[in-house]
Amino acid sequence: MSETAAGAPFDPIDFLRTSAPWLFAPELGVCVVGSMAAAAACRQAGIPGPRPEDLDLSWALAREAGASLLQQHGVLLPTTSGNQERGTLAMKVGGRRIEITSLRGNAADSSIGSRIAADLGERDMTIGAIAVEITTGRIHDPHRGLDDWRRRRVAPVGDAAQRVREHPIRWLRYFRKAHELGFAIDPRIRAIDLPCTLLHELPPEAIALELRAVFGKCASPGRCLFEMHEVGLLDPLSPELARQFDGRPAGPVRHHPEISQALHLVLALEWAVTNTAHLDPRDAIAVRIAVACHDLGKSYTRASDLPSHPGHDQDGLRWVERCLDRWPGFADRRTRTLALHVCALHLQVRQWEQLRSGTLARMYETWFRANDYPVELFALAVAADSAGRLGLADTGAAEFAKVRANVEWLRTTCGGIDAAALRARHGEDIEAFRLALHEARARAIAAARREDVTSPDATPS
Repeated sequence: MSETAAGAPFDPIDFLRTSAPWLFAPELGVCVVGSMAAAAACRQAGIPGPRPEDLDLSWALAREAGASLLQQHGVLLPTTSGNQERGTLAMKVGGRRIEITSLRGNAADSSIGSRIAADLGERDMTIGAIAVEITTGRIHDPHRGLDDWRRRRVAPVGDAAQRVREHPIRWLRYFRKAHELGFAIDPRIRAIDLPCTLLHELPPEAIALELRAVFGKCASPGRCLFEMHEVGLLDPLSPELARQFDGRPAGPVRHHPEISQALHLVLALEWAVTNTAHLDPRDAIAVRIAVACHDLGKSYTRASDLPSHPGHDQDGLRWVERCLDRWPGFADRRTRTLALHVCALHLQVRQWEQLRSGTLARMYETWFRANDYPVELFALAVAADSAGRLGLADTGAAEFAKVRANVEWLRTTCGGIDAAALRARHGEDIEAFRLALHEARARAIAAARREDVTSPDATPS
């Protein structure tokens, strides 16, 4: 939400008049565009609108002339080559980073009004095809985007297929934006009749950013993915994820009252979104991606084994790797590690009390030994699997607390072993040292467990 210190909505024109009055020269034709323009239009109409953080502008200057002017005023910032190719420059005024893009469409000698109309005609969706001239305050809304805000609908500007041919990433953005805002998707978007292979023409990084936005901005990433699956978009992006929505059972009904694997994933991701909202965005997205990947092994269960999915936890590891490899930048190394751990262990850690001391020691050595291990993130993702079952959402908090306590207990117990002393005792015999260290950890776990059972002050793990 973008607000002033007093809590009032941010007014971009007042801000620019104070911070960059030179932008008000009429020949520049500067307009507020994007969500900030939609917010202004909604505010004038007296209806709820977006509360965006970013301020984006458009203007009549070409890139070279614009860069010269920004440099003259000492506000030019570096930006990507891709942005520059699209006519977009960056500047810093009043402590804000602002992007400003050359108007597209009509020739440079056309009137400012016709150039603004042509520019808005090349936008992807009507709710984004609104502009506010800063010199006059006039709102340009030639495609009735304000009406679509009222109707809570994401609709294309003109022909949806043509908009996608121009920039295929729009195909994904239509669905992501609708789920981010909680809007309906116009039937013309769902009816786009183009080959999905268009998406493969995009830079992988562009796909990765849009997928990360699904997990970072949508209240229900699973519903967004499901809707993409319904129109055939998900399979070209990730056949591993697409199979999660193909109607297969989540497992025997006694374990999965929601029956459908698709519904299980939708519910698990919704719980994860709600319970990671307090985290740094990078950590929140890591948990949600791990939840999305935790059951990928179920995508390849033999039909003869259904409704059960024997071994799907270990079988799923290769599919997690394959899913995350498709789009470089979708998951960083930390997210990948978390996703693999949750996939491998989400069943085992819920059987904690039945695991032998040696098994727990091996679990620590294989998975949980790193000094900076993200215990909270791991526990949240495992808890989401438990909570993602029909009628069982309230079990998530207790499962999270239990898993976090167990893993922290294991790390404390095994971390208390004097590895240096054992290493000195075994000299150059590395294998003997490793075996002795493992046995010492297992004995420490067994002793701590006996203490937990017999001590009147102990808290069960």
